[in-house]
Amino acid sequence: MSSLSHVLLLATTLILMLFSAPHGARCTNRSPISSPQAMLMEEKIRLGSTPPSCHNRCNTCNPCTAVQVPTLPARAARLRPSESDGGGGELSFNEYANYKPLGWKCRCRDHLYDP
Repeated sequence: MSSLSHVLLLATTLILMLFSAPHGARCTNRSPISSPQAMLMEEKIRLGSTPPSCHNRCNTCNPCTAVQVPTLPARAARLRPSESDGGGGELSFNEYANYKPLGWKCRCRDHLYDP
């Protein structure tokens, strides 16, 4: 009799856990994007994650494919020492010295084109 009560207890526990669990994945039941703000947010989330279309970007050269290439970061405007924190110290311009940004270009053979 103890094994039967053990099985019933186990079955009851499993059934309660099954009914108390959330139903389905919530991320798959998303509604279509309706507002312009939501569409802009979706674009910003996706920004940089997909290559551009290089269709007709390489003049008559084929195949024209999207590639990631290192870009030169824009030079930061240098502050005069009087505008910095304490006024007289040396400024640290190499805060992001290891940062190497990548940008998209269209490539055909040895030539790079802007997308």
